[in-house]
Amino acid sequence: MYKIGNDACIWHAPSEPLIKIVRTSINIITIMSVSPNRTIAIVGVGSSMSRSLALWLASVGWNIALVSRSENSLSEIADEVKAAQTSPDAKVVYRTADAGNSDSLTAALDWCAQALGGKLDVLHYNAARVAESHITEVTPEMLELDLRVSAIGTLVAGQWFTRNANTDHVSKGELPLFLVTGGTLDKEPQVGVSSLSAAKAASQTLSRLFAQALPQASQVVVGMPLIKGRIVDPETGAFTEGYHPDTIIQKVFKPFFEDREQLRDGVYNWTVERVL
Repeated sequence: MYKIGNDACIWHAPSEPLIKIVRTSINIITIMSVSPNRTIAIVGVGSSMSRSLALWLASVGWNIALVSRSENSLSEIADEVKAAQTSPDAKVVYRTADAGNSDSLTAALDWCAQALGGKLDVLHYNAARVAESHITEVTPEMLELDLRVSAIGTLVAGQWFTRNANTDHVSKGELPLFLVTGGTLDKEPQVGVSSLSAAKAASQTLSRLFAQALPQASQVVVGMPLIKGRIVDPETGAFTEGYHPDTIIQKVFKPFFEDREQLRDGVYNWTVERVL
């Protein structure tokens, strides 16, 4: 059953965790804190949100593994993240991988977990192929590629995390988090990025299914930061007002990290989707 109001949409399936969607105000100020010395792997690292997320987590002393296809940009971002680290003992490691290849993705995740001590507190899946594709010109090969990166990659990463999530802190109300970046293309597909729209719809459906299953099956919560606006203005090349990556991390991503440590009473009020 769906209940639709001004601020949230809530879906509750019998015998499944409560799924809540929150539309985030840009003026919200959070005061909760995030524990240091935790571990995260970020898949699909780029120069925008994933970079800002890594820099923020470095500032609170997290151990961070970065995964992307391009080693040049990846090494540069890794250097920035290392420079932002506040803990002398925290690790920053990186590895190249093709998220559209299940074997490559799994091998990279195995490597990340081993490099950071064996288990992860958070796995962030951010991989997508962003390219123009009109619905009248999309080829099966283009759609298949986008599905492999966005949808099958989400599936592989989520299933992998059920076996490699750190559940050592569950008794204290802290649950591991599977975080999947998205937008509103599943509800508002755009003809100019038809292939990506279809692939993202599949990815977000898989994420919602994981959100129903993983809390009970694996003691893992799922978070979906959904960005509905353009981060970069195509005309000026500057960040759109209200959608600077640092702003997005603080308003949309950070609450997931805070809330996952506050689950002593269970997951039934856990917010799965946060929309900015």
